[in-house]
Amino acid sequence: MLSAAFRIDERHGRWWLAFDGILSLVYGVLLIVMPLLGALVLAWWIGAFSLVFGVALIILAFRLRLRRNEYPDAPVAAAT
Repeated sequence: MLSAAFRIDERHGRWWLAFDGILSLVYGVLLIVMPLLGALVLAWWIGAFSLVFGVALIILAFRLRLRRNEYPDAPVAAAT
């Protein structure tokens, strides 16, 4: 996600994608540093991570949707 953040145009939500990448790295480090907290705490970490990550991706999706008319010649993915 961090590499994709540097490739995407700044107007299209670069900082949200970078935020998601940094959040993923911090989450991974926390799981490595504190592995003995137990299954319940692990479930809370996963839930909190999923909630924050999902909200950030939804914000990014809406920002990209607002910009879709700026590039009318861009290919559009087919819905499956």
